[in-house]
Amino acid sequence: MFSILRQPYPHSESPRKRLILSVAAGIFIAGFLDIFQPFGSSGWNNPYKLILLANFGLVTTAIMLGNFFMLTWLFPRFFKEENWTVGREIFFTVFNVLSIALGNILYGHYIGLFIIAGVGMLSMVSYTFLIGVFPSTGIAFINYIYHLKQYNHPPQPSVERVEKEDVLIKLIAENEKDSISLLSSELLFIESSDNYATLVYEKDGQVYKELIRSSLSRLEGQIDNPEIVRCHRSFIVNLSKVASVSGNAQGYKLKLKGYEMLVPVARKNSDIVKRL
Repeated sequence: MFSILRQPYPHSESPRKRLILSVAAGIFIAGFLDIFQPFGSSGWNNPYKLILLANFGLVTTAIMLGNFFMLTWLFPRFFKEENWTVGREIFFTVFNVLSIALGNILYGHYIGLFIIAGVGMLSMVSYTFLIGVFPSTGIAFINYIYHLKQYNHPPQPSVERVEKEDVLIKLIAENEKDSISLLSSELLFIESSDNYATLVYEKDGQVYKELIRSSLSRLEGQIDNPEIVRCHRSFIVNLSKVASVSGNAQGYKLKLKGYEMLVPVARKNSDIVKRL
């Protein structure tokens, strides 16, 4: 049971989807409270009641944005895609639910909708945890099983892929002065490293690494070769160097000839595996 909590899990949605989810959740909460006025708010005599109730939605959106973006910025290693597991997904989802509940409880107390202190507040947070932990766990497990089935038996390269034409690639740094030149058949992959990119290539049976100051997108635009493609936000890979494909719930992983590290394939780029 506990071993499944350590299994790789699909990372959270893109920043754009996180923003949309946060805003949509806030709009839903605001609309629900204004329309149905639960928790005794229907009898609350306040001329600004609808506005104050709608602000619960703003609190929800603000907390979700803080959890999605501020926590990711403060603890980048915890939220790193390759470190994300089933257990972390459940923990983060429950933490999100609890922080939203606590924020709204404090806001409701502040505007005078209800008075809660001490044991009362602890009880409400505890109830929220019990209500949130079971569906969060269930959804995480279902999503894990779905993605595991999708990527656990990937197609394999059916024949030895050989580049049709070995061409010289010249990659120019952002300063327009520094550059690296190599044959397309020598390149294994390029990995993003903050403001730099690491080129990993093979020459005379040896693997070498070189650093160049450039974004991955800039380098991608300098490569005109159908076999060398962007497979992930942090990787460009030479498909002719792929020896085998593995997979887990996070997506496909490419094993390159003569290199131990696995290159990840973003789920949105899964179609490139079919090209193998």
